Amino acid sequence: MVLALIVCGTAQAEPAFQSHESIYAAVNDYIAQHINIVSEYEISITPLDKLLKLPACSEALETFSPGEALKAGRASIGVRCNDPNRWSIFTSAAIKLYQEVLVLTQPVQRGELITRQHLALEKRDVTRLRDDFVTQVEQIVNKQAIRPLAQGSVVSPRSLAEPRLIKRGDKVVISAEQSAFSIKMNGTAMMNGSKGQLIPIKNQNSGRIINATVIEPGVVSVTLNPVK
Repeated sequence: MVLALIVCGTAQAEPAFQSHESIYAAVNDYIAQHINIVSEYEISITPLDKLLKLPACSEALETFSPGEALKAGRASIGVRCNDPNRWSIFTSAAIKLYQEVLVLTQPVQRGELITRQHLALEKRDVTRLRDDFVTQVEQIVNKQAIRPLAQGSVVSPRSLAEPRLIKRGDKVVISAEQSAFSIKMNGTAMMNGSKGQLIPIKNQNSGRIINATVIEPGVVSVTLNPVK
C-alpha cells in the first residue's frame, strides 16, 4: 500500500507538457485561414525536436506570422502561450501549390511546332515554377520550340517562340498602306522573321532597305506616312 501511494504521488507531481500535435494543429488552422491561394495546396510542417517540452497551456494557443500574406513556398509561423507559463516558438511549414498545367506527352525537337497532340493537362506542384507554366492550350499551340524538350516536362513559355515565317533571302511582297490607298512591291528579306517581328527588307525596284513587319509567310507590311 505504501509503495502504491508513492507511485501515485510521483505521477501526480509530473508536470504536464503541451503536445506537439496540438501545435501542428494550430499552425494548420492558421495557414488555412490566412493563405492567399485559391487553388489546391498541401501543408507540410517541419517536426519539432522531440526533446522540446513546453508547459501545457491553459489557454488557447495563439498563432501569428511575422511576414505578409501567406503564399506558396516556405513559411514561418509563430505559436505562443499567453497563460502564466508564457512561452513562444516558431515553426517552419512548406506550402505546396497544385495546379493543372500543360505537360509534354512526347519529346519535342528544337524547331518543332507544338500541336495539341503534344500536350496534356496534369496536376503538378508549381510552387517552384514561379509562374513559368501554361494552363491553356491556345497560348502555345503552333509555337516553335527553341530547344529540345523532354517528354513529361512542364511546358515553359520561355522555351517557345513564334514560328519563323520568313527566312533570310526569301522573296517577299511588301504591302505599303495608308489610310486612303495601298501598294504592293517586291522585296528580299535580309534576316529571318517571326510573326509581328520588324525585319529589314530590300526593295527590289529601288534597292533601298526598309524595316517591315512580318505578317505571314512571304508577306511583310509597312505603314506610309501621310502626305501633308
